[in-house]
Amino acid sequence: MFIRSICEIWERSKCQERRITSKHLAFFLTALYIVSLIPLFIIAKYDYPSADDFTFGAVCRVIWLESHSLGAVFTGAVRHAWNYYFDWAGCVSSSFFMALQPAIFGESVYRITPFLMIGVVSISTIYLMRMIFVIGMKCNKWYVQSITMIVLFLTIQRMPEPGEGLFWYNGAIHYTFLHGLSLFFYGKLFSAFIETDHRKKKWDAVVAAVLGIITGMGNYMTALNAGIVLALLVVWLLGAKKIKRQRILLLPVVLFYLSFVLNIIAPGNAVRAAGSNGMNPLKAVFVSFYYTLDLCLGEWSGWETAILIAVIAILFWNASGTIEFAFPCPLLVMFLNFGVLSAMSTPPLFGTGSIEAGRIQSLLYIMYILLLSLTVCYVVGWVKKKLSYGVNREISQGKNENELSDSNRLVLCAFISFFFFGSVLCVVPDPGYYAFSLAIEDLCNGSAAAYGEKMEERNRIYNVSVGEDVEVEPLLSKPTLLCTSDISTDPEDWINLGICRYYGLNSLRVKDSDQSEVGR
Repeated sequence: MFIRSICEIWERSKCQERRITSKHLAFFLTALYIVSLIPLFIIAKYDYPSADDFTFGAVCRVIWLESHSLGAVFTGAVRHAWNYYFDWAGCVSSSFFMALQPAIFGESVYRITPFLMIGVVSISTIYLMRMIFVIGMKCNKWYVQSITMIVLFLTIQRMPEPGEGLFWYNGAIHYTFLHGLSLFFYGKLFSAFIETDHRKKKWDAVVAAVLGIITGMGNYMTALNAGIVLALLVVWLLGAKKIKRQRILLLPVVLFYLSFVLNIIAPGNAVRAAGSNGMNPLKAVFVSFYYTLDLCLGEWSGWETAILIAVIAILFWNASGTIEFAFPCPLLVMFLNFGVLSAMSTPPLFGTGSIEAGRIQSLLYIMYILLLSLTVCYVVGWVKKKLSYGVNREISQGKNENELSDSNRLVLCAFISFFFFGSVLCVVPDPGYYAFSLAIEDLCNGSAAAYGEKMEERNRIYNVSVGEDVEVEPLLSKPTLLCTSDISTDPEDWINLGICRYYGLNSLRVKDSDQSEVGR
């Protein structure tokens, strides 16, 4: 009897050890996401400004060198944004941030760029998901944390052009950073909507108003996206007869639309449009639907996306057990999300006739992964509400809603194991399959270090050659994450001219390859 009792206690203890809870899974996926970012943060030390970084940062760099005053620099950025509004485009908030390019305070400061972009996307996504599912719908916070980490992993690691979307400040601040601020804008609006404390509600509305102004005067893709989302919100409030109870939301909504209109009617837009070959509005709308099908639902929906979205569906099934929301009209929600995503392509198609730029495609991809995940969660919630709750709760969640059932553990382990196996098969022949694997390759083969050394050498030459004609050696290494563009042999090239203005050079050109070889 004694031996049998000891065996039973031992077996029970082993069973306890084998239990996997939603908290364990959340910690595992969070750690996995953080580890995947480490190579991106390591390679950031070789990140240097390029192209429009010099064009937009020139004024503030001169101010900083002359005064070393942050106040003067910010004033210069405001003045730059004001001139930009009348001379080129209405994106005032974007141009303000562009003028504050980190390298104006020293070339080494530029390496904060990927930290800033990854940070704002990560924190804003976490905040929005928490506001919607944890605060709004009372979901299990650990399941929501796991879902968010999967969304962020796909967002960062499978981004089509992480070089332009994360490492190039000028492109990333205009699209990626403003997208992150727009998520904070949505989150604060939602917080103001559900908040019962009147003082907290007012504060959320004020913060949302500031973020709404920034979003409305940012890039047109994000601004149009926000305009459609807010229009749908207003229509829903009117239909639900809740507009009087939510009058406090009028402040951020009105200020956003006012900013968006000012953005659209900017005198600089006409100047820019005169030199571009955009599509007519109707054609741009139809082509935007085509690109959404072709890119988002085709090229960007690989096996890894399918697996991780399936994991999200399982996790939300478990998380949605206590949700009172009925998830009505799932097909309508799917079509609306498709429309919102498609609309984001319309501004660049109307303005330039193309969405080929890496920073534009990266923004589309970021929003695609977010909307796809939210749509899957909505459909799963609707399905669960339609099924018998009493029967399925035991099957899907077990005795404890924090504890993963045997079937859940088996399916999740199978999906995650296959994901790791498939990732290895893809990364070995194609290191650029994930952003982190691309960074590891460039770090290990020395191309990142070689690029950083050459760029540091160029910067030393630029800083001591004020007023001179400068020739520099060509780059022998151009890592995809770090080098989005380079100067040319033509001194009149716009990139060359931008660097000349930035450093005060008389002229700049890169040596011909043949000349460089002779010099050696």
